[in-house]
Amino acid sequence: MHIHLNDDDISQMPESLRRLFLNWLPEYLKTKNSWFEQKPVNQHRQPEVSPTQLLLNLESQTLKDKIDNSHVRLSQLFDAGITKRGMAVRVKLKREEAKKKGREYIDNLEISKKGTILYNGQEFDKPSPLATKMTGGAANGWEYIEVRKNDEWVSLDKLREIWRSTND
Repeated sequence: MHIHLNDDDISQMPESLRRLFLNWLPEYLKTKNSWFEQKPVNQHRQPEVSPTQLLLNLESQTLKDKIDNSHVRLSQLFDAGITKRGMAVRVKLKREEAKKKGREYIDNLEISKKGTILYNGQEFDKPSPLATKMTGGAANGWEYIEVRKNDEWVSLDKLREIWRSTND
């Protein structure tokens, strides 16, 4: 089985999975050309993990649940009442881009009537493609985008955690 991941896919992973993946990847790349061994897994012991294997513990939820919760869309936050139409949105710029533009944020955005964010006529239901477009390089939109909620700026990541806590 082959799985192809790009920077956006990795940035959208839940933090614990992303950390596990990024720790595993360098070891895998060192042994990339070696043959893979398939060993039976002993149910009573923790299996030994070679650099060519990534051990994932998905016992607490089914794989379908993990996939459904890992790809949260902005419209899901909207449908749950966590965001509302017209809420102000800003995108934090990366250091180099902020120096070029002379500011830290692009802040002329808002939540649309569908719960998405509109930018230059394009509708975004996932934050990372928007953050990537606005920051000039791969960016985790859940961390780079903030919404004005109850008179304070809150990262989309925190709002996504609120959504997940009620949808697990």
